[in-house]
Amino acid sequence: MKKSYAFLTLLLVSICILSCNKDKDSPSPYTNIDNPLKAGEISIPVKADPSFAWAPAAGSVNLGDLKIANGLEPFMIAIGDGNAAGYRDGGLYRQGQLTSYPNLVARQMGLTNFNQALFETENGNGTGYLVREKSSSMPFFQEVINNTARMEKGSVYMKTYNGKPVNNFAIPGSGNNIFYLNPKQELDHYVDFYKNNPMPANLSNINYLWDHKRLNASLIGRFVGEEYESLNEYAKTLKPDLALVESGLDVLISANINGGGGYGGSTFTWEQTIRNYLQEKGARYVYATVPDVIDFPYFHWFSYETLMKKNGKVIGVQAENTDHPMAVNAESLFLPTATVVNFYDGSNKNSNLTDIDVIRKAEIARPNLYNDLLVRWSKEYNYGVVDFYVVYKKIMAGNYISEDGFKIDPSYPNGNFFSADGIYPTAVGQAVLANEVIKVLNTTYRAQIPLINIGKYAIEMEKVK
Repeated sequence: MKKSYAFLTLLLVSICILSCNKDKDSPSPYTNIDNPLKAGEISIPVKADPSFAWAPAAGSVNLGDLKIANGLEPFMIAIGDGNAAGYRDGGLYRQGQLTSYPNLVARQMGLTNFNQALFETENGNGTGYLVREKSSSMPFFQEVINNTARMEKGSVYMKTYNGKPVNNFAIPGSGNNIFYLNPKQELDHYVDFYKNNPMPANLSNINYLWDHKRLNASLIGRFVGEEYESLNEYAKTLKPDLALVESGLDVLISANINGGGGYGGSTFTWEQTIRNYLQEKGARYVYATVPDVIDFPYFHWFSYETLMKKNGKVIGVQAENTDHPMAVNAESLFLPTATVVNFYDGSNKNSNLTDIDVIRKAEIARPNLYNDLLVRWSKEYNYGVVDFYVVYKKIMAGNYISEDGFKIDPSYPNGNFFSADGIYPTAVGQAVLANEVIKVLNTTYRAQIPLINIGKYAIEMEKVK
């Protein structure tokens, strides 16, 4: 009964952060018109770059089988979505890019040729991001609006990246469809559609932290110039020696954020496409499994008990194709939509939520089939697997301590693993993921890449937060 844009496969759905098109001619009708979780706007200085003084010197690391002929550095790329891009706090900004786990891995390998489409310092707040109000028990946020890379406030267009050719293809909300689309055409279509089809406020009922319109196309458009039709065409011009691949995370997040629904299947065409591309290029690679995102704090801001206690009403769900509300219970998950927030504060006089506000137990999208496929293919095609699923489970259980003795705290909002958005990791969380990737590179390719000392790294990040 879920909305038709619940994600069924990576091939069939164009992915964007919480504003997903059913198809090219009909963008989702849900727009951020009145955001009940947004407390206001704020201007803050661009965060300083980390020094990376702790990273090994170029050429000093034993890369084992990753070493290439003539003493040249291996050319590494990253393919992925929000995590690998460094997305955090509900946005992508310069410091987040610099502390993305692919960049941290490159630093630990002693590479000097791993380039990202970094926002320039003067535009270092990137897309803008969110700052949580710590004084409130509710997750209220202020949006950072100064020194962004947007052409103008609220614009979906961003300033062009003019640096070196980019190695990190990780894009928040990325996936098969956006990889093959022309980013400028996507943005032009999006702007034109909403110019001619304004949506009334009463249709606004989305998860507001994810309302970033065509963010993925905007970010691709920054570094894929007009000489290339798509990111896929750009990637074809490169010949990687090594690839870090994490694809499928944002699809799973979006499947649940849209109220639950299907995810998975025995064949994932997008993963086959990536694998074929890397094998044709003769690259070595490691794949990351997808964590059980339903564990993340974002999905637990509102509970059945809290809503009942706060509102005093029996909660029902008015689903599509039925006149009779369905009951929810303590196993149901409540998403931070306008309807749920207004139900919580008593301003919604209706006793029933909608199907998109609630994920019932049977509707939770899980990554098991996807992860099983990656593991099966790893044996067939001889690539390494970084098991983020297991890593996250260990973190969520409070049992993750780094090799240097640093305790990882998954609690929200005061822990050290999850950023303000309750979904993506902090800089410390990214270092944890980087170390897990390094462990697999060392095991799979007989390398001796040193792990990040997370305790020392955390101290440095405190100085530049």
